Amino acid sequence: MTDTIKLDVIKVQQPIGLIYVVKIDPNYLLQMSKVDRRRIAEEDEVLGIQRELRDDKVKQIKSYLSSIDATFPNSIIVNTTSEFVKNETEDSIELIVDDTTFTIIDGQHRVEGFRDNEKNNFELIVAIFKDLKIDQQANIFSTINSQQTKVDPSLNLNLELSSKYYTPTKMLIEISQSFNFDSNSPWFNNIRVLGSQTGVSPKGIISLSAFVKPLLNLTFPEKDYYEIRNQLVKAYPEFPPFDNLNYKPDRYLFWEFYKRKDFESLYKILYNFFSAIQIYLEKDWLNEDSLLNKTTGYNAQIKLFQELAKTGYDIGDLSYNFFYEKLKPIKKMNGSVNSSNYGASGFKASNELYQDMKKTLANNG
Repeated sequence: MTDTIKLDVIKVQQPIGLIYVVKIDPNYLLQMSKVDRRRIAEEDEVLGIQRELRDDKVKQIKSYLSSIDATFPNSIIVNTTSEFVKNETEDSIELIVDDTTFTIIDGQHRVEGFRDNEKNNFELIVAIFKDLKIDQQANIFSTINSQQTKVDPSLNLNLELSSKYYTPTKMLIEISQSFNFDSNSPWFNNIRVLGSQTGVSPKGIISLSAFVKPLLNLTFPEKDYYEIRNQLVKAYPEFPPFDNLNYKPDRYLFWEFYKRKDFESLYKILYNFFSAIQIYLEKDWLNEDSLLNKTTGYNAQIKLFQELAKTGYDIGDLSYNFFYEKLKPIKKMNGSVNSSNYGASGFKASNELYQDMKKTLANNG
């Protein structure tokens, strides 16, 4: 006897035709789905509508699913064909359970995130089309993935500020904003803290997102974000001790400061470093024609900071004088941090600048 599944439906009529909106257990959806991925057939004909599955994106979703308040409120979009419809009424549809019952049009990464990752009390909203032609499916996929407006990463970070949970991200956003608004700061008025989608022209050389991201990389492994947040949620309004999370200080220097909620010390350490480097590279500092304060140069600076901070941490000195003395040789590079010497942008340019900075310090004048 053929296995079937009966689903309650809300039928929605749209110009393309009828859509069956249902809720379904992720395991059933995995069991009944295939993905029509793009591939090369004979004579180089391109078939299929979906991109290749990205393992990093699936891992990110699996990590997110570990959070206490995980949610996917938007629907997975699939197509089925009449041959799989066993019975249909005004408020239900009965489908044959087969590994090709559904073709996933949109949401393959969300669905794949549940594979070997069973979650209790988690149902998915699914919009089912019936008997769509392949060109119609491709058009839906193309429209969804080309017309969506991406949220500005800096706006996303600003939204985290409204959270009642003091995540490492929230602390580092506050530190970044302090650099922007402190009139004595080397970065005064040069971090675009409001992003680009606020209706106001952003001011500053570097975005909030670009400023915060490398600092987060010095605080905790990205994979642990939801573990940290879960502990914050469970302990609220207290602040958890994070006893099970012990990171090496030479790699995650900022973690211990976060555990102590020591905003002031961390801000002061970064302030010391930036103030010292500003002195020696004054021709490039906050110069729109230089790369130094743009994402390329900033990433190189943070790499250099990590290198120096390892030494400072070991000897218990992360003062302004420590950075000022260590950075003295870098004054040789003053006025040279530009696209003519390092390219316009990107990892390669940033790494070349960092290597030159490191080499200059090693030669020590």
